[in-house]
Amino acid sequence: MSRTASPTIPFFAAAAGCAAIALFLTFGPTGPSRAAAGISSRAAATYVKPTPAIQPTRIEVDSEAHSIRFYIDGKQVALLDAAGFKK
Repeated sequence: MSRTASPTIPFFAAAAGCAAIALFLTFGPTGPSRAAAGISSRAAATYVKPTPAIQPTRIEVDSEAHSIRFYIDGKQVALLDAAGFKK
């Protein structure tokens, strides 16, 4: 009998399949499915999104004063006018 027609190969394949199912049932997820809860992945279920800044970073152009103001989190951090950058 050739090695590919050996009766032990189907036995080991069935045993490996049963072991995989047993491990899945023992250590698999519990509770309702994540898809039913609206969560796409396990990582998404545990990840907490950071809160946004109070005010976003922005740049204001003042055409009357001929200047550009730079803001980070609502605070002016720099001013650009004809003389150059100022803090």
